[in-house]
Amino acid sequence: MNLPISLQIGLRYSKAAKDGKFISFISFFSMAGIALGVLALILVMSVMDGFEGILKERILGAVPHVIIQAKNDSSNKTSIPKSEKDAALKVKQFNAVTKNAPFNAQIIQVLPLVQSVAIMQLPSDLKGVMAQGISGDDSIPLGVTNHLVQGSWSEFLDFKYGVVVGQYLAMEYGLGIGDKVRLMISGTSHYTPIGRMPSQRTFTIVGMFQTESEIDEQLVFVRSQDLNRLMKKPPNDNAGIRLVLNDAFLANDVAQKLAEYYPAENYKIENWHDTHGKLFDAVKMEKTMMWFMLSLIICVAAFNIVSALVMMVTKKQNEVAILKTLGMTQNTISNIFIVQGAYNGILGALFGGGLGAFLTLNLNGFMNATGLNFLGVAGVGLPIDFSWMKLFYIVSLAIVLALLASIYPAKKASQLMPADVLRYE
Repeated sequence: MNLPISLQIGLRYSKAAKDGKFISFISFFSMAGIALGVLALILVMSVMDGFEGILKERILGAVPHVIIQAKNDSSNKTSIPKSEKDAALKVKQFNAVTKNAPFNAQIIQVLPLVQSVAIMQLPSDLKGVMAQGISGDDSIPLGVTNHLVQGSWSEFLDFKYGVVVGQYLAMEYGLGIGDKVRLMISGTSHYTPIGRMPSQRTFTIVGMFQTESEIDEQLVFVRSQDLNRLMKKPPNDNAGIRLVLNDAFLANDVAQKLAEYYPAENYKIENWHDTHGKLFDAVKMEKTMMWFMLSLIICVAAFNIVSALVMMVTKKQNEVAILKTLGMTQNTISNIFIVQGAYNGILGALFGGGLGAFLTLNLNGFMNATGLNFLGVAGVGLPIDFSWMKLFYIVSLAIVLALLASIYPAKKASQLMPADVLRYE
């Protein structure tokens, strides 16, 4: 196969020469630096994506992604569904709203909103919690449906004044199934012989859930009718609707789209960013900084390519001058050294990408085999979310940086004047 002359010469220059061992040494380490940077970037980003995915699943699975409430002075309260059946009918309407949006968001669950901040009186302490109401099998949030570790949802729904608490909360305060706790709602109160007292009621623990996140200590579930009675409201009343999305990170986009159909003067639209946004913003910033710092490894390796090519141009200037006297154009001369820089960049990026993918996909197996445990918990591996698309982006970034690093030495080589170089030959 007849290759272009610039490609043939560039590949030949890329191979080690007898009198160019130092240049070959620098080229090797520039290639190794690119490979190391690509490997580290793939490995770290996959682990951090895994941690973010676990936080997303465990924390955002139990909280409402979007909440729509009618304002007190709104005349459109009738458009807020008042039962699970009415809420289910709203799914098609909401998905129709977001179907043509420039993001792939779907609302997979629409539930009536019955919740209140409450104080839980425990045997030895008081604990602030968020009490959420569940009125039936269809109103159990998808994020906690399969996270019940003790008890059952059917038993909970049949038990009057029963409560489901997080397992971490129960372990911290020594609670068990059948124990009594008292819930107090500060927003509602009633008069007693000793003065005005917050509305309160004794509840029985009938179940425990576990999401392995801070939600286990902050959230409790009670029946909607019981919570409404505690808040001095009709049993079937609700404050609005709560939406569960297929991707919680699209909550802002969905809320903005829904605002076009639910005007701010009549409705209040909130999403999980209002309560848990700072945590995920911190995780996002940390990922960005790690991406930036690890990308510097690839940039430093690219600078090594510049150094190696500048020395190569100096070493090969006589040959370049002869090639130009034979009629080779400046573009062809430039392409020779760009090929040499690209050779190091492509080999380093592909080797680092392949090794990074292999180590990432087998990291937990390697840790088990060697006895390493970075989390300090026996039998628990690192959460890994490997993406072939991100692998492609990282490898492409390394190749592009190698090509950019080759431009300056290649331009210098193309500007060599044969008369000046061969004057004393």
